Amino acid sequence: MKTVREKLDIIKKKLVLLCSQPHKIYLIVGLIGALGFAVITPPFQGPDEPEHYIRVQYIAHGHVIPVNPKSTGASLPKSIGETLRLTFYDDEIRGFSAKKYDFNRTKQAVKKSLNPSERYQPPMVSYNFLTYLPAVPGVFLANVFNLSPVTSLYVARILLALASVVIVYFAIKLLPGKKYLFTFVALLPMMLFQQSMVGTDGVSYALLLLFLAYVLRLYTQSTDIQRNQWIKLAMLCGAIVWSKPLLYLFLPLIIILVKKKHFWRWSITAAVISVLLLGANIVMANNAGEYEYKSDSLPQNIQSDKQLQNLKEHPRRGPRVLWNSYMTSFGDDEARGVIGTFGAADTLYPLWMGYIYIFVLGMTATVSLGKDKSKLTIPNSWRWLAGGLAVVHFIAVNVAIYLTYTPYNFDIIYGVQGRYFLPTLIIIFMAIFLGRGAELKPQNKKNIIMISSLIILLLVIMALLITFQRYFMYTP
Repeated sequence: MKTVREKLDIIKKKLVLLCSQPHKIYLIVGLIGALGFAVITPPFQGPDEPEHYIRVQYIAHGHVIPVNPKSTGASLPKSIGETLRLTFYDDEIRGFSAKKYDFNRTKQAVKKSLNPSERYQPPMVSYNFLTYLPAVPGVFLANVFNLSPVTSLYVARILLALASVVIVYFAIKLLPGKKYLFTFVALLPMMLFQQSMVGTDGVSYALLLLFLAYVLRLYTQSTDIQRNQWIKLAMLCGAIVWSKPLLYLFLPLIIILVKKKHFWRWSITAAVISVLLLGANIVMANNAGEYEYKSDSLPQNIQSDKQLQNLKEHPRRGPRVLWNSYMTSFGDDEARGVIGTFGAADTLYPLWMGYIYIFVLGMTATVSLGKDKSKLTIPNSWRWLAGGLAVVHFIAVNVAIYLTYTPYNFDIIYGVQGRYFLPTLIIIFMAIFLGRGAELKPQNKKNIIMISSLIILLLVIMALLITFQRYFMYTP
């Protein structure tokens, strides 16, 4: 019979073996986090989840291209609107952590069948269909079997979570270096939460990471890039364009492949395809008409045209608004939100846990944890380009929110959230740390990898518990 010490040694060896494969670490912890958030978070408490769910339902009903329901006659079962009122609009708990979610509302909603005979026409967001696709088959089947809308919501959440986790899993396998760093970045509680909700962020950010990993894999391979590889890269470029707006700003990073055979031919082809797809996106958005956002949380006095004109007439105003937004305590929530802000942006990850997460990321960024000394050489010009594009993305996101969501003449950017800057964080880490890191002794590497992986798992589980407490347990 084995002693306790021998059993512990066996467990440690298994942990070391598991932790030697970063993609498997991601898969296990990622599934725990994403599926956990999907189940724990009450219906429609994700960022803009009611509007995204309605878009999925429209796609499942055949409206793949966004349209204006009023002018086209597009409609959905009335039970969807009734479910939204029952589980979300009539139980206003957003922003009030002392108010808890009544689970009986979900029980009542589960009993409400789809009943497609009675219809209504909710407005349709103009987002492209691509990032919703993993959820559509499940929602379609739920509708066929006349299941309740709240049931199809959870089906959509789970399918989107699975799809985005699988995409990131393959991205980590493809990465030629710093696998542990980007494993832990991908396991940020905020990233997992976005992957678990019905929306565009989870799949979009996963596609961005896959695009970057594939570009770097092609860069490091010793053989010429084959035709089928160029085609795959062009398809990924198209997917980025048709994912979350502004992610296409990072497409110029393929310039790292400039010395590869046939680069200009294929890059120009990919650029033309991307421009055409972007144009198609704009046409479809215009075809859908103005989206009538009817949430009570929408700020008043939003005047995009006047806001833009004000910025043009007063060039110093933009930098001052940006300073006010990030160089005061107001900006702390945005920075904190990159690590984790859950629910309807009202469930904060504790600062001390955020500090631990930042410490782990910093440690894995500055040391080399691969089996062999990294031979990945990244041109400094590419690093500067990546850093510059990260800055451009940061500014573009802030300008977009200031014009479309911030009340006219506000001195801060109202409505910006940390989740918008997860792509910026990924790019910055790549620009600074890819191919770099201090060498350690093999045993020290194993210890750091195992301890860091366990810490990340614990921090993700704590994020789930914090979210559960916010909605179902006493909060002082």
